[in-house]
Amino acid sequence: MATAELRYDRAEDVAIDEIPVIDFAPFLSGGAEERAAVAARISEACRHIGFFYLVGHGVPESLRQAVLGEGRAFFARPLAEKMASAPLLDGQWCGFLPARGAAEGTQPGGSLTEQGRATKRVSGGTLEQFNMMRVRLADDPNYASDDPIYQRNRWPAGAPDFVETMIVNQRALLGLGTELMRAFAIALDLDEETFVRQHRSPLATFGLNFYPAPTEGTPSGDVGVGAHCDASSFTVLLQDDVGGLEVRDASGRWIAAPYVPGAYVINIGDTMMGLTNGHFVSTLHRVVSRRPVDRFSATMFMNPDREVTVAPIDQFVTDENPARYAPFLNDDYMRGFFVKFYDSMFK
Repeated sequence: MATAELRYDRAEDVAIDEIPVIDFAPFLSGGAEERAAVAARISEACRHIGFFYLVGHGVPESLRQAVLGEGRAFFARPLAEKMASAPLLDGQWCGFLPARGAAEGTQPGGSLTEQGRATKRVSGGTLEQFNMMRVRLADDPNYASDDPIYQRNRWPAGAPDFVETMIVNQRALLGLGTELMRAFAIALDLDEETFVRQHRSPLATFGLNFYPAPTEGTPSGDVGVGAHCDASSFTVLLQDDVGGLEVRDASGRWIAAPYVPGAYVINIGDTMMGLTNGHFVSTLHRVVSRRPVDRFSATMFMNPDREVTVAPIDQFVTDENPARYAPFLNDDYMRGFFVKFYDSMFK
């Protein structure tokens, strides 16, 4: 793929409460009143900007740092070693993905439209990734399935600590994700288990991300990943202390989302925006490497079960606010998602 020129103006530095910091501990351990108060803060953030920082989440800092450490070690390997764990078959996605050049993604909700789902372009930049699927446990109804929608992880050779750390991290984030789904439901005055029921055997994906320090004269060297919206229900992001995440607010300004020690960044994806018929917003964001240092992060993208039909929930469809998005089967969407990524890397 040819590398295109893409540059971004500097984002504004704004007060931290533009992207609120929310303490999740009262939701995890408090009573109904405390849980409702946390959910109300989450509701405000998700309706206004679609992003918030989450502290008090209960995930040990030692695990979070181990995830970043394993990522640094993997991406420091020679390219030939990294490519040994790259996808091998059409439509495969797990394993190492090299940088794919500058690009921009769709507008908010683009992945919910026929045109957005059909496009082969994915957001690029200098980003290198190592992608993983949720590891299924023995009690998972799809544990023994050989359907390619449940892709097999391609673990790097000679890295037992890497594998163990990533599996432990998955279990921690899936647990946190379940509690976040309950908070989202309470925030929307829905039954607490509404979203949990749609994510019982989720097509959750996990990623390690490496944004090399920009180099002089490299086209688009400052663009770690181009402007895009996530297609997931929601995303859980672990950043290192380098920063670089930038978010477009409701007025169209690009604002910096600085590193907050101990926090995850949570953002709403197109799928959740579709389920809520726009009550929760999926927001354009990008990563720009404005400092001459490498940047690392880790993500969980929570996606519904394969058999879930993504469509606005009845409570959010009214005469004044008719359904904005046509229904689609998540199975079909996720298969296309994997193929799109593979095609953008290797074809």
